[in-house]
This record gives sequence, C-alpha cells and structure tokens, in this order.
Amino acid sequence: MPANVESMFSVRQVPWHREGTVLADYPGDWDEARRLAGLDWDPIATEVYGLTDLNADGSPCYQPIEGWKCIARSDNGRVLSINKDSYTVISHGEMGEIVEAVLAQPNVNWETAGVLDEGRAVWCLALLDEPAELPGDDSPTLPYLAITNRHDGTAACALRATAVRIVCANTFRAAELEGERTGATFSFIHKASWRNRIEEARQAVTGARAEIRRYTELASELLAISVTPKQRELFVCEFIPKPPEGLITDRVARNVEEARNALRLLFSLATNEQIAGTAYGLVQAAGEYLDHVRTARSWETRLNRTLIRPEPLKHRALSLIREVTATA
Repeated sequence: MPANVESMFSVRQVPWHREGTVLADYPGDWDEARRLAGLDWDPIATEVYGLTDLNADGSPCYQPIEGWKCIARSDNGRVLSINKDSYTVISHGEMGEIVEAVLAQPNVNWETAGVLDEGRAVWCLALLDEPAELPGDDSPTLPYLAITNRHDGTAACALRATAVRIVCANTFRAAELEGERTGATFSFIHKASWRNRIEEARQAVTGARAEIRRYTELASELLAISVTPKQRELFVCEFIPKPPEGLITDRVARNVEEARNALRLLFSLATNEQIAGTAYGLVQAAGEYLDHVRTARSWETRLNRTLIRPEPLKHRALSLIREVTATA
C-alpha cells in the first residue's frame, strides 16, 4: 500500500488508486464504515510536558506547559500535533454526525473513507443519490459530499461537494471548471463553537446541489459543441506545450510527446466513445489525464489533485477548450 495511506475502503471500486479494501455494498452505518476504514480510533488531547528542573536524585523533572495541548491517537499514542489550548478536537464519530446532520438523514451511503499520513489526515465520501443525466452520455454523473479532517493543526475539518463521472472517477467541480468558488466548500474550524455551524453547513450543501445543476447545464452545453480532429489536436498541443526552441532538450521533447500521446489515447477509450467528438469529451479526457495519468509523487498528492484541492489546470483546460472550439 502506498506509504501515506494507512487504511481505507471503497465500495465496488477504488476511485483514486488500486489499493485498499473493496466492499461489495455500502456499510450499514457510520460505526461500521469507521471500522472498515481504520477510523475506529480517535484523536485525543493530552497535556504537553517540558523539562523544568532536576529532582533531588538527579532525575529529570517534567511539568505541564500551560496554554498547549498534545493531539495523539487513542489506539497507539502516536503524537499527531502540538496545538494551543483553544484547539478543539473533532473526532471521527463526530465527522459522521456532521454528514448525517447536514444531509438530514441517518442512512448515508458511505462510498469511501480512510486514513492518511499515520493518522494526521482522514476523510470519508458520501454518495448523494441524485445522479445527473447528460444528453448523449449514458454514464451518470454522481454528486458526492466529502468531509476531510486534519489532526496536525494545518487545516480545518471541511465539507466539499464534488461531481464524479463514475466510469472514470473524474472529479470536476463546476466551481473549479469556471474558476470561481460558489460556497460548495464549508470549513469547521477546530474551535469549541464548531457545532454551532451545522445549519450554515447545511446551507452550503444546498448550494452544492445547485452547483451540480450548474455543472449539468455546463456539461450539456459542451456536449452540444462538436470538435474536429484538427481542433482536438490543437487542444492536445496547447494543453501540453513544449518549451521554446533553444530551451528544450531531447529528453524533455520526448517526455512532452509521451504525455501528448497519453492524452490522445484517452480519446479512443471505450469510456469516452460517446463523447469523444465533443467539447465535453475534451474536458473528461483532460480530467482523466490530470487525475490518473499524469505522474504524481505520492498517493496523497493524487488524492489532493482529485478531491481535496482545486486543480488550476482543470480550469485552464476548460478555458482552452472554449478557445479551441471557437476556431475553424
């Protein structure tokens, strides 16, 4: 299993890589999902001690350091971070409660969940059973709600909406595609008052569902735009450009051509057969290339690209597609 992935499960298929436990059906509830994902431990707060003096017998004397707390794993004691006293733990049990409260339903389809970086980062993904049907594309676009949580003090616990084309597990938020944020991401800062923000989070998810509708409108628009072989080749060359002449080595030139050939190959796959001759087909191929074909330093890097962080190159892909299809 990749070094940064401690444990995870996925229902029927693994969206981001080929590791982890694959389940035949959804877990019955969050307690079962937690256990299957390896989240059946919690972050706990303990005191931070510092060496203050020596005891009479010469042994070190440690005293609690005021204003600080240690966040550690309840199962093995591994230290995840040192934070100020104001830092409030959001446990794994509470993550499930947040999703159930936001969706206003106890029976959530938990699609995937897991543990990264020795427990410093965890996530789960819930399926919103509201598929978007696109004209000319038989593969449904499924909306998901992801919750990510970091115990190392570097980020808040966050809810994010993402649209996944199930046959290739692309993640394309409409907000990312158009290069703007639409309120589909909501953060719970690790403070004592985080529970007071549940209603705001519910409103954010309502906005996310509206975003799915906007995504559907955008995809329908792109499906109606035909793309010629010449335009497709222009897109490939502009999307994966070569450095200026005189600044490019033979090795770099080979790497660029290999990357372009990998993108060209995606247009011929069976999963893209219905949409290959459309602007939407270019979007999907670009997304599949960025998420699954392009080299990544680690599994966590790939996870961040596909789900957790906005991917600027996806916005660039959409802008370029509009430019290319406007040409003869």
